[in-house]
Amino acid sequence: MRACIVIPCYNEADRLKKAEFMAFLCQTEDVDLCFVNDGSKDNSEEVLRNLVAVMPKRMDLVSYPDNKGKAEAVRRGMLHVAGLNAYEAIAFADADLATPLKEIKRLIDIFILENHVIMVMGSRIERMGIVIQRKLYRHFTGRIFAGVVQLMFRLNAYDTQCGAKVFAANIVQEAFAEPFLSHWLFDIEILLRLRNNYPDYNSIIYEIPLNVWVEQGNSKIRFSHLLKMPMQLVKIYFEYRK
Repeated sequence: MRACIVIPCYNEADRLKKAEFMAFLCQTEDVDLCFVNDGSKDNSEEVLRNLVAVMPKRMDLVSYPDNKGKAEAVRRGMLHVAGLNAYEAIAFADADLATPLKEIKRLIDIFILENHVIMVMGSRIERMGIVIQRKLYRHFTGRIFAGVVQLMFRLNAYDTQCGAKVFAANIVQEAFAEPFLSHWLFDIEILLRLRNNYPDYNSIIYEIPLNVWVEQGNSKIRFSHLLKMPMQLVKIYFEYRK
């Protein structure tokens, strides 16, 4: 079974971990990469094109002139890869590799092993023997947010916002066909779309604790975005309540 990881990129020229991407491809034969340049203002497109040119059969690049936000970059990338009809599993991950590529591969392997699931999502659960590095205030605000999400949407998920998710290729169209209401909370929308289509969603979506997740800093989520999130949650609530 072949898989592809979609990686949205915005102004990543100076911090793109090219060596890690190359090493992963050399060590992993059945997983490819697709970068999505989301209207970067720096020379990310040039950096990405040079990277893809090294292994063009294993890497792909989708580039857009205007910045549309992470949600739209992920959506377009997922639909692009699904349209290739070359993969059974399609994942997305953050360009900063807070979730290492080997962890994404582990989620893909679980997806393959549990052949009845339609989605596998990573979860940042701190526990003994693993490495979850996150600022304390981000951990607590994240737990408060998760509690609000559970109350509003009755989603049985510990960590909707972890940027590591794997999907069966044949459900990508229904999960990503329509643009998302929110640039940053689209993970919730994905789960709600799948719940609406699959009444047994709780048994065919697996949430897997990550063994490694390291906060990278330079977050693109600004304070102004945080102020908008309550209203975005309300919009999502009324849209998907239908």
